[in-house]
Amino acid sequence: MSTSKAAAPHDTTPLPHPPKADRPTRAWMADLGVLGVAIVWGSTYVAMQWTGQYISVPAFLFLRFALGALAITALSLHLWRHVTRDELLLGCLFGVLLFAILFLETLGVRYTLASNAGFLIALSVMLVPLAERLFLRVRIARTIYPLTLLSVAGCALLTLHQGLSIRSGDLIILAAALIRAGQIVLFSARTQGRDLSLLRVTAIELWVVAAGGLLVALLQPGRSWAQITQLPTSAWLVIAYLGIAGTAFAFLVQLHAARASSPTRVGLVLSTEPFFAAVFAVILLGEHLGPLQILGGGLILLSAIAGRWVDARHRNGSPTTKPPETPQ
Repeated sequence: MSTSKAAAPHDTTPLPHPPKADRPTRAWMADLGVLGVAIVWGSTYVAMQWTGQYISVPAFLFLRFALGALAITALSLHLWRHVTRDELLLGCLFGVLLFAILFLETLGVRYTLASNAGFLIALSVMLVPLAERLFLRVRIARTIYPLTLLSVAGCALLTLHQGLSIRSGDLIILAAALIRAGQIVLFSARTQGRDLSLLRVTAIELWVVAAGGLLVALLQPGRSWAQITQLPTSAWLVIAYLGIAGTAFAFLVQLHAARASSPTRVGLVLSTEPFFAAVFAVILLGEHLGPLQILGGGLILLSAIAGRWVDARHRNGSPTTKPPETPQ
């Protein structure tokens, strides 16, 4: 690889097909990064619940995603002269999908129980391997399917301790889960082997979400402006944490992992998010977990660890592994 000054620094992945010896290391690093995302996102439930007393959802989304977009843009200022049309289109596409997910989750949770919402969003874990099989025509290890069901069962035990009752918001939350699963698979399909800058694509995606939050907040400009200007310092610190760690870091790592490992593994590792959310609720809010909830958390961790191992073995040298099918 040339190191001359003419070859400007680039943050794309230069090896679409890395040597086999490098793939396990790259995949392990990607999995650890996604686990970090699950931990951070687990902490955001408590943070968002606390900030909700000071600011409306649209204004909160605007501040959180604008801060995240600013962070990534600042890290990649020297790269923006290389931005491509494909990166703009992909960033806008995934930004619209992400805003749709957040909007549907925010709307749906108002018409259902938080436990229902958490369980239905967890269904996206089960939908990822199905979507990868149906739309990308990738052969998935058969063991993955019972493991995803085990993960969903764990989420049910962890979140539905008050029982499952069908409410009007459940279909809205389910739509958000469908879009979330589709987004993970679609990103992998549209970026594998292509010379794209993850920094630029992610920054564009986050700017689109921030713009969506701003547009909705402008429906009540006086109220939104008053909330923003009257935020206490502690709320600004929490929003900054959510913008940098919970947004910029999280989405960049997730998008990189979709290229370095596989959508199914990303989904399985992200399925540990409800477990970490429960841990933070216990530590920070003093909530109590019963025996069934502890069992559910254990099932989530077990399915994520076993699923990661099965998927890695299936894709990196298992004798039964077959290449993706191609249309005739």
